[in-house]
Amino acid sequence: MRRFFFDLLVGNIVKIDPGGMVFECAEATFVVANEMANHLFVWRDDLRDRDAWIRVRDNSGREIYRAAVWAENAEKAGWDQA
Repeated sequence: MRRFFFDLLVGNIVKIDPGGMVFECAEATFVVANEMANHLFVWRDDLRDRDAWIRVRDNSGREIYRAAVWAENAEKAGWDQA
């Protein structure tokens, strides 16, 4: 089992994940990062029109995946637009 970190990138600002989460395989972190990004899109309207991402890093600090905080299709709306 390895530890992975999920950082929030907004423009040139980085919010580092201090604790991370433990996963058996790296591919599982891609699903988690996508879910986090979708959740942020729905609930954080201040991140919708900005260059926002969830970055996944492994224990060595190497970026292995990036999930954008954006709508998957034009019909997806945030909580305040439903």
